[in-house]
Amino acid sequence: MKKILALTLIGTMLFSMPVMAKDYEPPKAVYLEDSSNVGDPNITVAAIEEDKLVGEYMNNAVTGTWLLEDSIPVAQGGDVVVDGQATNLTFSVLKANADYSGVAQKFAATLGGKVLNVVTVKGPAPLKYSVANVNFYMPGIVAGQNVKAYRYADGTWVEQNVTEVRDDHVVVDMTGNGVLAFVEVAQ
Repeated sequence: MKKILALTLIGTMLFSMPVMAKDYEPPKAVYLEDSSNVGDPNITVAAIEEDKLVGEYMNNAVTGTWLLEDSIPVAQGGDVVVDGQATNLTFSVLKANADYSGVAQKFAATLGGKVLNVVTVKGPAPLKYSVANVNFYMPGIVAGQNVKAYRYADGTWVEQNVTEVRDDHVVVDMTGNGVLAFVEVAQ
């Protein structure tokens, strides 16, 4: 009987010892689209680091955004005009933190509008600029559609000048890097 009691106590002690939880970040998922034929694992790793699909990474695009079911893809292919000077620069289009999608939706509601997408836009690292005229490829946009762009700065949405809306494109005068929300508002 003493042996059974001793074994029971040992078992209880083993299973009731505190377990030290390892600190970790939630896993980031990247999916290879059916059409992907990426032979270079470095591309997959780079996509994972940006929390993007491989296709998004390869095309400098964001096709899906947290909390936005019908988001319009946003991409940028270069030829940014910086402070009035034509360049061959490309601005990076990255996924914005999911928190910004919710904040953008609340803001758009105050305008009577709908968020089309929320992305983080960054110019090349050493670049300093006052205004960068950036042509965003947004398939499904039609000429004359009332699309506005807002950059999140210091806790508020600051309207950026939209210089042109044409089929599949929205051209924006950006006054800084950061989170950019594209919002469609009624005419």
